[in-house]
Amino acid sequence: MKRNSAYGLLAAAALCLTLSACTSAGSGGSANSPSPGGATGSTSTAGSTGGATTGGGSTGSSTGGGSTGGSTGSTTGGSTTGSSTTGGSTAAAGPAACTGSQITVGVGPNDGAAGHIAVGLLFTNVTGAPCTLYGYPGVAMLDSADHQVAQATRTLRGMMGGAAPGATSPASVVVPAHGHVSARLEWSDVPQGGLSQCPTYAGVLVTPPGTKTSTRIISFQPVACTVQIHPVVPGDNGNQQ
Repeated sequence: MKRNSAYGLLAAAALCLTLSACTSAGSGGSANSPSPGGATGSTSTAGSTGGATTGGGSTGSSTGGGSTGGSTGSTTGGSTTGSSTTGGSTAAAGPAACTGSQITVGVGPNDGAAGHIAVGLLFTNVTGAPCTLYGYPGVAMLDSADHQVAQATRTLRGMMGGAAPGATSPASVVVPAHGHVSARLEWSDVPQGGLSQCPTYAGVLVTPPGTKTSTRIISFQPVACTVQIHPVVPGDNGNQQ
């Protein structure tokens, strides 16, 4: 009996030790459980960070900025369109080119020096509305049978004047209503290139620039070896020098 009791006591003690170990294991489990919970919390935090990233994705609100860019583009486009329209209006408001029926041709002042002679060809607007002339008149030298036997060379300026200093091309000139502008015709009466004398012309045929209407002028009959015509300019003598 006593032996059995001793065995019983030993068994009970062993059981008790086993239970204590279980209890300690359970407590250990409890102690470890915050760790996973903390991990979960970390995950939550990471999730928040992810959420912040999503919020950062609100940087995608630069998409809204894109809209602004679009607006700016529209504005720019609008401005451009506005400018074009304005430019169109300005162009439409200017005087039109002169026609042959609006312009008559005459002769203005003349002068000469050192074997060179010049005369101003006048272009008069006979209508009540201004118009424009641009460039060089056509000038042909005529013989006694009215044949065109030579053409004046087109130059900006010569020894006797012409376009303004620094000008590199002709300019458009407004011919006022019942007003006039002019072009300078000059020639040399000094024989050149082995000629013994310069030919005498019976007159000149003048065509205003941009038109097909010609006028025969016989009021002067130049003795000329070389002939130049300069562009149309304001005034009556064709000279801006």
